[in-house]
Amino acid sequence: MKKIFELTNRYIVVATPLILFSLLSGVYATISVNGKSVIGMAVAVVILFLMSVTFVAGWGQMVKSAALDESPDNPNSIIKNFSFGVGGYFLPVLGLIIIAGIVTGMFLFLAYKTGMYYIGEIGINMNDFSKALSNQETLKAFLSGLTTSQLIKINAWNMLILGVMMISSFLLFLFLPALFITCKNPFKALFISIKNIFSKNFFNTMGIYLLIFGINFLISIFSTIFASNVIMNFVATLINFYFICCISIGVFYYYNKTFVQPQLGSSVDTYI
Repeated sequence: MKKIFELTNRYIVVATPLILFSLLSGVYATISVNGKSVIGMAVAVVILFLMSVTFVAGWGQMVKSAALDESPDNPNSIIKNFSFGVGGYFLPVLGLIIIAGIVTGMFLFLAYKTGMYYIGEIGINMNDFSKALSNQETLKAFLSGLTTSQLIKINAWNMLILGVMMISSFLLFLFLPALFITCKNPFKALFISIKNIFSKNFFNTMGIYLLIFGINFLISIFSTIFASNVIMNFVATLINFYFICCISIGVFYYYNKTFVQPQLGSSVDTYI
C-alpha cells in the first residue's frame, strides 16, 4: 500500500483530467437535459458517451504511466500522454465499454429472471416509486405505506442486484489494465483479465477488490452524511477524487507486478 500512495502522490497530476472531465461532463449533462427534444437528448447522450470514451482512453494512458513509474524525475510530464492515449486507445476503449456494457446487461437480465422466479413482483406502481426517490421525505412516506411483505421483497431485490453487480464488476476488475498494459484488442484483453482473475492469485485479487469496495462504501456514507455541509462536502469530494486516482494507479500497479512482470522473468512482490 505504501508504494501505491507514493506513486499517487508523485503523479498527482493524474487528478487534473479527472476533475476537469467531471466538471465539464456535469455541466454539459445539466445543460443538455433542459428543453431538449427526444432527438436532441439522443444526440447529447451520444456526445457525452464519446466524451467519456475519449477521457478513459487518455486518462488510462496517464494512469498506466504513473503505475509503471515511467517518469520519476519529471512526473508532471505524463500529462502529455493523455493525447497519446486518445490517439492510440480510443477504439480499444470504445470496444471495452461496449463489451463491459453487454456483460453487465447480461448479468442484470439474469438477476431479473432469478428475482422474478424466487422473489416475485413487489406490487408497487413504478411511477409512484420514481417520484418517491426525489427526496428522503417522500421516500420515507412511500415506504411507510408498504406492507411488510413488500418491504421484504424490496430488500431481497436490492441484495440480489447488489450481489450480481459485485460479481460482474469483479469479473471486469482487471479489464482496463489488461487493455492498456497487455493487449489493445478488447476481446483478448477480456479473456486475459478473466484468466488472470481465476489464477493462483484469485484470493489476493478478490481481497483487493473487496477492500476497494469497502473504502468506496465508507466514502459514500461520509459524502451522504455531510451533503448539506458545504465545507465537509468539498472535503469529501477531494477525498473521492484522490481515492479514484489511488485505486486506479493501484490496480494498474497490481496487475503489472502480479501478472506481467513474472512473465518477463522478474521476481517481484505481488502484494500491495
